[in-house]
Amino acid sequence: MSSNLVSISEERDIDTAESLMKVNRIRHLPVVNQNNELSGILSAKDVVKVKDKKQAIKSVMTAPVKVVRKDSNIKSVIELMLRNKISSILVADSEDIVGIVTTDDLLRLLTQVLTDSDDLENTDIGSFFDESWKSYN
Repeated sequence: MSSNLVSISEERDIDTAESLMKVNRIRHLPVVNQNNELSGILSAKDVVKVKDKKQAIKSVMTAPVKVVRKDSNIKSVIELMLRNKISSILVADSEDIVGIVTTDDLLRLLTQVLTDSDDLENTDIGSFFDESWKSYN
């Protein structure tokens, strides 16, 4: 989970959001309204699809946003992300957004878990998927 969140106003344009993502090397931006309340999320995929980069973020962002509690277990977070086909999810502690979990975070976690329990250099990818496959389509 990344806790150094960068957010952007829903009134800003896509071009500004794209620049902010590049500078901060991130792919997801929580979007806030004029009262600084969470109103959506903008992903790099959303930005790429837009032809007119001067349009307001609120016309492109995803809303409502999926949010999990800080004490949510990892498995339920992964299942929620898979079920909703999303690549990030915001994390809240009470009413405050305290972080974001992305697929990159989960891949780092998977690597750590597998490194701690298995010899990754001697395990082929095919054997990893030989286990029962659960579809979230």
